[in-house]
Amino acid sequence: MRPPKTWAWAAVAASTLAICIATLLSQGSIIAPGWSFYLTSGNAALAELLQNLMLFAPLGVSLTLAGVKPLRVVAAGALLSFTVEFLQQWIPGRDPSVGDIVANSISAALGVLLVVAAPIWLFTPPRTSRWQALATAIIAVLVWYGTAIVVRQTFPPPPYSVFLTPDFNHFGHYNGRVLVVRPGNARLDITATAATEPPTWTSPLIAMIGPRNEKVLLLSVDHTDLTLRYSMPALRLTLEQPDLRLRGALRDIAPGDTFTAATWHDSTDICLQLNATRACGLGYTIGDGWKLIYYPESRPPWQLGVINTLWCAGCVTFVGFWSVRGRRRTPEDGERAAIGRIAIAIAILGSVIVPIVTELNATTLNEFLGVIGGVVLGRWLARRSRVMNDRLGQPTSP
Repeated sequence: MRPPKTWAWAAVAASTLAICIATLLSQGSIIAPGWSFYLTSGNAALAELLQNLMLFAPLGVSLTLAGVKPLRVVAAGALLSFTVEFLQQWIPGRDPSVGDIVANSISAALGVLLVVAAPIWLFTPPRTSRWQALATAIIAVLVWYGTAIVVRQTFPPPPYSVFLTPDFNHFGHYNGRVLVVRPGNARLDITATAATEPPTWTSPLIAMIGPRNEKVLLLSVDHTDLTLRYSMPALRLTLEQPDLRLRGALRDIAPGDTFTAATWHDSTDICLQLNATRACGLGYTIGDGWKLIYYPESRPPWQLGVINTLWCAGCVTFVGFWSVRGRRRTPEDGERAAIGRIAIAIAILGSVIVPIVTELNATTLNEFLGVIGGVVLGRWLARRSRVMNDRLGQPTSP
C-alpha cells in the first residue's frame, strides 16, 4: 500500500491559496486595459520573470508528491494560470499576460522536475554531496555579495530635472503641495503641505530625473511613512527597487499641515528626516536580497523581518543537508566531514564578513540566527532521510 498523501494535498491547497493571493489582489495603480503578449516587459522585467518562474513551482512539487502524473501537473498549472490571468482583466492594477501563462506553466514543470530528478541532484553519493555543500556555501556568499552590488548608490552624472508631486506609472499621486525645495551638497530638503488623506501606495513628493530619463531619486509618502528610492544597479538589471523608510513619520501630521522632509547621505550613512523625527544608518542587509525579486511595499517591519530570516535560512539549508550526506561511516569519515565543516564555516562567517567588506548594513541578529537555523534544519533533514532509508531498507544514496 502507498503511504497516505494527506500532507501533500495540504501543500497543494496551501500553494494554490498562495498563488491566488499573489495574483488576484488589487495593486491599486491604474494600468491600461488589454492583454500583454510579451514574456516579460517593463522596468522590473527580470524580477517579474523570476516571480513567474518561481510562483507555480511549489504547486508542481506538491502535486507530484501527491502522486499526480507529470503531464497532468503541467496541465493543471497552465489551467490555473489561465484562470487567474483571465480574472485579472477586472482587477485594478493587474495586467493579464500570455507571457505569464507560459512562464507559470514552465514553473509548474520545473516543480515536477525537482521531484522526479531528486535522486540526481538531492540524494547524491557522499563524495558528490560534500562538494555540493561547499559549492552551495560559496553560492550563498556570492548571493549576499551580489545583493550589496546591486543596491549600492550609483548616481548618473548631472544635470537633473526636478519634478514636484509627479505622476508615474505604478506610483500614486500625492494630493498635497511641495512649497520649497532646497538642494544641497549630498542633501535635499523640502517643505510641503500634507495631503487631504494619507496615500495608500507610494506617492512621490519630489523626483530627480537624470538626462536619460532615469529616476535618480524619489522622496515619497506611503501611508504615514516617508520613503526614499535612489538610483542603483538593480534598476538597470530590471529588478525590483526596495525603498528605505522612516516609518510612521507622518502619523501626527494633519491634512493641510506644513512639514519639512529631508534626506542626505555621507558615504554609506543614509538619513531621512521629517520635522523632528530622524533616522540615520538606513540601508540594506544580506536578508534583503529577496526584495529584488518581489517587494511588498508598506508591509509591517515584523513581516519583512520574518521573510529576511527565512531568506537567509533558505540560502544555507542545503549546506547543512549535504554536509551530513557527504559523510560515510568509514575510516575516511573524518576527512570527508572536514569539507562539510568548512562549508558550514564559510556560510556562517560569510554572513558576518560580507557586510564588513561591502556597503551593506551589519547582519541583524534574526538574520544570523536564520543562517544558523538553516544549517541546523538541513542537517536534521539529512539525518531524517537516513533514518527513513534505514527503516525502509533502502540505500542512503543511489
